[in-house]
Amino acid sequence: MQCPSCGTWYADTQAFCVSCGDILTKGDTPAKIGHYRLIAPIGQGGMGMVFHAYDENLERDVALKVLHQHLIDDPKQLERFRREARMHGQLNHDNIVKLLDSTDTNRSLALIMELVEGCTLKEYATYRGALDVGEIITVSKGILAGLQAAHSHDVTHRDMKLSNVFLNNDGSIKLMDFGLAKTKNTTDDITNSGITVGSYYYMAPEQILGSMLDARTDLYAFGIILYRLATGKLPFTSNGGGEFEIMEKQVRQQPPAPASINKEVSEELSAVIMSLLAKDPNERPGNCQEVINMITDLGEATTLSLKPSEGATQVESFSELHDYLVSRKDKSDTAKKKGGGEVTSEKNISKEIIPDTLLWAFKESPEAADEPPLDLRSPPPIKGEVLKRLRGAINTIPPLPEIWQQIQVILNAPDASPADLAKVIEQDQALTAHVLKVCNSAAYNMPGSKPVTNVAVALTRLGMDTSHDIILQMVVPDFGKKDKSDPEAQYLWYHGQAISLITRALAEYNNILESRAASLFGMLHDIGKLVILHLEEPEKLEELRQAIQSGTPALKAEWSILGYTHIDAGMMLALHWRLPRSIHHFIYYHHHPAWHTPDAWPSDLQPAIMLVHMSHLVLETISAEDEVDQIWSSDRRTHIPDTESFLYKPLRLPLTNVGTYTQLANDIAQLKTNFPAIFAPAA
Repeated sequence: MQCPSCGTWYADTQAFCVSCGDILTKGDTPAKIGHYRLIAPIGQGGMGMVFHAYDENLERDVALKVLHQHLIDDPKQLERFRREARMHGQLNHDNIVKLLDSTDTNRSLALIMELVEGCTLKEYATYRGALDVGEIITVSKGILAGLQAAHSHDVTHRDMKLSNVFLNNDGSIKLMDFGLAKTKNTTDDITNSGITVGSYYYMAPEQILGSMLDARTDLYAFGIILYRLATGKLPFTSNGGGEFEIMEKQVRQQPPAPASINKEVSEELSAVIMSLLAKDPNERPGNCQEVINMITDLGEATTLSLKPSEGATQVESFSELHDYLVSRKDKSDTAKKKGGGEVTSEKNISKEIIPDTLLWAFKESPEAADEPPLDLRSPPPIKGEVLKRLRGAINTIPPLPEIWQQIQVILNAPDASPADLAKVIEQDQALTAHVLKVCNSAAYNMPGSKPVTNVAVALTRLGMDTSHDIILQMVVPDFGKKDKSDPEAQYLWYHGQAISLITRALAEYNNILESRAASLFGMLHDIGKLVILHLEEPEKLEELRQAIQSGTPALKAEWSILGYTHIDAGMMLALHWRLPRSIHHFIYYHHHPAWHTPDAWPSDLQPAIMLVHMSHLVLETISAEDEVDQIWSSDRRTHIPDTESFLYKPLRLPLTNVGTYTQLANDIAQLKTNFPAIFAPAA
């Protein structure tokens, strides 16, 4: 069946769309997971989707948190999900959303929780702005009561933030999402998650630095919440340096005094907030009861007001507040996402295509021919002698070093810090030198700044995502005739980093790919081309370059000249390097959007494939004036006109925003400075 909202295809047994969250029904048959009938999607995150459901056995409404299907085959993800159930199941308190049960039916693993009706504290704070002290006291006591109950069971939440606090219509305040929670003696702390969870805006310094965590870590995050409620602003935000800039501020900088932002904040409330935000855990209150006493001394609690901030509409309940914010976003057909720009709706798109926009980049690419140059749905078999030669060449390629596996564990850990990653990198002198060299290059070092010699500081400046790409390029072993310093190999690494960069940026608008997956897909989708450089003689490579420059699509030229494609070589190298199965799958399908309609793409990868395809189209328009003469540099992707609908939903891209495209172009220009062998510096 096909999702009516975004067009993704699924088997008839699928209950909901993993791309947009829409419930899938076949005829009059309701979508169900076990004996739970799905009614409506509520939200989604990195681990799963949440639905309003009806328990047909006990005849009650519940909330169903369903693990994303692409995570089900990962034993560590399963264990993490089950650990959340075990830990959350211990906590039975009025200020914590109750876990009722769990179910594992037909490859759908779900937690069943009480259904709460209202809005998140983040929504309330958005609607109201800075709160009065009496309202702050009310919210604080509810949060602290829930935290105190968790801490009494030796559970540290580790992901306290505004969106994980729920305001119920009955006036109760409840903590949610214990997916990152941990006990002091936990031995099954699943960190190799493949997704980035938690929020650096709320992380305590010890959490960032990888030190011991306890109840005071949650109290620091509560201090951030308190700061936001009192001032209407978060204490630490980014000025363009991303998550690592925020992390560095959390560790090193003092926040502005709350009264300097909101003069209504009393000295007493300011003192409570600043004590919670002490960098040293020993200088914070030791437990929730101490903070409750401090909050009580501030005055009387008052009922939370629904008085709107300037420009907002009056509502009568927290549920209405939630609906109002959702409808306001829908009516304007825009949604603000990290990185700026407005998400474009297919309904209000202008017929005039604005240059230097994402939609323009899509339209600038040629339309695909009716008959694909090479049918990727059923490619021809590789001849025996060619296959033998290809296998033999790949078997001579060294494996990925053990340090890469260690780095992956750190990079994928939800609470990893620059210090954690630095400890692993410093085991390898060459890798250490490379990270410091890149950090001190013109692309990342501000004029006049002192050279960075500390690896942790270097990683902070580079950012986690950029560090990931740089490290991967460095640890991949040289093999064959062209090492990583060769311009042809350099171009492939530049292309991988550029696609990784753009894909991460576009993924911010849709939650389709988490940052680390976007990096891996971007960096590794063309690794088969490295095999071609390794295996083929210069005469063959020159013949291939000329064929591509003459306009022959790269895959067609590779097949005609070499007897195999970079997709074939990439799949074999992925197996040789024992890369995750998702990488194999992605390498195989990533060219499909250029030639084949979506019904030929795997349903679980459709949005991700289209996202990376769109990244290629954007890079091609940004690079249109580049004077580069490498084998694959002149290859152009085509597009299927029908796939334009993906750009609106589920990708939800800011298609007509010039600023978004310009920022990507600036980021690519900065990236090019790291590849002087390909892009000569401006005179």
